[in-house]
Amino acid sequence: MESMPPLRIVLVDDHPIVRTGFRQLLDMESDLEVAAEAGTAKELAALMLTTSFDLLILDLSLPDGDGLVMIRHLLAQRPGLPIVVLSMHSGPLYMHEARSAGARAFVSKSSHPEEILLAIQAVRRGESYFGSDDNSRDSAPQSDSLLAEVPQLTQREAQVLLLLARGHSVARVASTIGINPKTAYAHRASIYNKLGFSSDLALRKFAIQRGLIEPD
Repeated sequence: MESMPPLRIVLVDDHPIVRTGFRQLLDMESDLEVAAEAGTAKELAALMLTTSFDLLILDLSLPDGDGLVMIRHLLAQRPGLPIVVLSMHSGPLYMHEARSAGARAFVSKSSHPEEILLAIQAVRRGESYFGSDDNSRDSAPQSDSLLAEVPQLTQREAQVLLLLARGHSVARVASTIGINPKTAYAHRASIYNKLGFSSDLALRKFAIQRGLIEPD
C-alpha cells in the first residue's frame, strides 16, 4: 500500500530565525513538508497564487498586515483552508480572537516546540487545537473565560478592549472585527465609561495588570 503524501505546509513569520527553527522541527516529521516560507503579508499573497499547499502556519504579527484580518481574507479566497496561528501572546482572549476569525488552531511561541506538532496533527484529523489545556473544546467555555476578568463588559466590548490594549487604532479595530468605525468608537466610549478610563494607555495598563495581554 502506498503511503500518504506528506502534508504540505506554508510557514509565515517575519523572523527568519523563527521560521528556520520551525522548519527544522517540521522537516523531521516524515509526513510533513514545508512547501514555502513567507515573511510578510505581501509574500504570502504571492504564494497563495503560485504554491500548492494543505495547511498554513501564520504569525499574527506581521509588519504589513494584521493577522486576524488576514485570516478572514484568506478564508474568503480559500474556504476551508486549515490555519494554525502562531502568537507571541497567549491567553483566552487571544485564542478566542483567532478562533472567531476562523483559525483551526492556536500555538503560543512560548509553548514547548512539540505543541506545533500536536496542533498540526489535530487539525489534520479535522479537530481544533487551542492549547494543551483546551484541545478541541467547544467555544462556549472559552467565551465565559473571555469575560471572567471584565464581567461588566459585553463580549464585543471585551474584543475591542483587547485590540486597543494591543495598540490598535480604532479604525484598525473596526477593520479587524468587521464593524464600522463609528460603532468601534462607541464601544471604546462605553469601555471608558464602565471601567473609568480616560486614555488607551490606562486601558493597556489595566489589561496587563489583569493578565489579558503580556507586556512588550
